[in-house]
Amino acid sequence: MNDKKRYLRLKNLKEFGVDITWENLFSKTVLFAGVGGVGSIAAEMFARCGIGKMILIDLDIVEEVNLNRLFYTQENIGKPKVEVAKEILTKINRDVEIETYHSDICAIDFEEKFEQLIKESDLVISSLDNIPARLYINEKCVQLRKEYIDSGASRSGLGGYVHLVIPFKTACYQCTGSIDLGEKKHGEPCTASLPSTIAIIASLTVEIALKHLLNFGVIPDYIGFNALTDQYIIQKMNRDPSCYICGERKTNLKEQRKSLQEIDELTEGKTVDELIQNLDSHEK
Repeated sequence: MNDKKRYLRLKNLKEFGVDITWENLFSKTVLFAGVGGVGSIAAEMFARCGIGKMILIDLDIVEEVNLNRLFYTQENIGKPKVEVAKEILTKINRDVEIETYHSDICAIDFEEKFEQLIKESDLVISSLDNIPARLYINEKCVQLRKEYIDSGASRSGLGGYVHLVIPFKTACYQCTGSIDLGEKKHGEPCTASLPSTIAIIASLTVEIALKHLLNFGVIPDYIGFNALTDQYIIQKMNRDPSCYICGERKTNLKEQRKSLQEIDELTEGKTVDELIQNLDSHEK
């Protein structure tokens, strides 16, 4: 396939004043925690955009109830979502590398692997449908200082949100865990859904992700969407100083730990006399 033609209209954004190098996306890796409604549509968009690599993690299988809003088909029912997603995405763009894990993201025996995958990624996109998993991903990404996007639909299916978390700079998921969206609290499982709303949230997720990865445009911390009124809410999300995940105390502890590690490395294998001599030489 002629890549020059495939990505031509994406690259043409430059002609309208958007200063980007689209080829930079070809070397990026995005980790998807969940390939349900929002995750599967977002992954499809990334495949079409030419992302270098996608890592898909989801424990669920395709069910009939999913078919009203996902890109899966009746023939896929009963199969792991990640495997079906890989098959579909590869047909869309075989140049994209896709790695899949049909795993519980919170499982103890998957923790070490999950941390490794986060480190390998340029961005994490979390679109899981339960609060404990979202909190777990938030803690891991903040701990590893990895930017991530948390997005999802409201319980009523008539709204949703997209939240970009930059560890120790913007508010994390724990800081904003009580934001209301219609009838739903931030991160509460979806019990109803409109495919149009899901698609809007997925589109906003990808738009923010592309801006972040390619460094262009204005990137909001948080976008809320109300489908009943067609209103968008854009908010700046300040960190909660008392947050036990990303608050000031957590930051100070990290800095202290880093200082202790540096001291330990500098003093390793040296006698007290040698350390005193080093200090004397610095003072002179």
